[in-house]
Amino acid sequence: HDDGGGGFGYAAPMAFRDNQGRRCYRLSGFVDFELHVDINHRRVNALVNACRKYLPDLEVVDASCCHRPVSADDRPLIGPTKVPNLFLCTGLGSRGWSIGCASGSILASQILD
Repeated sequence: HDDGGGGFGYAAPMAFRDNQGRRCYRLSGFVDFELHVDINHRRVNALVNACRKYLPDLEVVDASCCHRPVSADDRPLIGPTKVPNLFLCTGLGSRGWSIGCASGSILASQILD
């Protein structure tokens, strides 16, 4: 396992604040090609430590990990399928936050056509 020394991540502000009025952020980063989804705390710490440059008083309140759908050629699958009225917008992988809105817009225009 890489300990998170390279790459990049995202710090997205959330719509709510905690019970002390502090802004909450969702941090995300790292992509692993593994079958399990156990939390790797070394990776969480690496991401948090990298974010401290911009968010020095950062405090972790929760950590989670999950599968991110990615296609074999790393391109998203957007559009109709062979099944009538079934459309896909998947395979965004680690780019979901950055290309999700544009992908949804493309899919919506395909559905409306």
